[in-house]
Amino acid sequence: MKTLVFLRHGETDWNAQGRYQGQTDILLNDAGRVQAKQAARRWSHTEFDAAIVSPLARANETGRIMLGDRDLELVTVEDIKETDGGAWEGLVFTDIAEEWPDEHAAFRLPGLDSGPVGGETPRESGTRTANAVVAALVDADVLVVVSHGNTLRAAAHLLTGRDDEDYATVPRLENCRAHVLQSNTGAFGSFTLTQTSV
Repeated sequence: MKTLVFLRHGETDWNAQGRYQGQTDILLNDAGRVQAKQAARRWSHTEFDAAIVSPLARANETGRIMLGDRDLELVTVEDIKETDGGAWEGLVFTDIAEEWPDEHAAFRLPGLDSGPVGGETPRESGTRTANAVVAALVDADVLVVVSHGNTLRAAAHLLTGRDDEDYATVPRLENCRAHVLQSNTGAFGSFTLTQTSV
């Protein structure tokens, strides 16, 4: 049995301000560090074989806090970083909705092929993330993936092999919450979403 724990990073000031972060490298704030410590306690009894993390600082710090003193290397994987936010990065969502009302409405539906102006779609970021995760599972049975809300949601959807129109049924992840997926084979499209937002 292959098990994935998809953990979103802790809170940043931009999260608190309602700003679209995308690939802008924003640090955790104090609340985010507290959330990461809570995640460490929540997952303290889980035996991870491997851990991969986005190169962005907010995910890296979350991963280091969450893993604590475990004898486990936290491997940085470029392909699991957040969705490229294009022209929306750094803007608050109310300004995005005012400047690009149609694109923002399509993005909020959500759909796999509606992304930020000049950025990636969930399908694009989810595909690169899902492929990286499947590759990391070759040598692991229980893998923790510390990354970002948009990419993890899209990757979870793609790994389960659900129909495109079911994308909205995959819950959004709050800061430092996780989705758990399991598969007998670890193959793309073979996973079941067994727990959400834990």
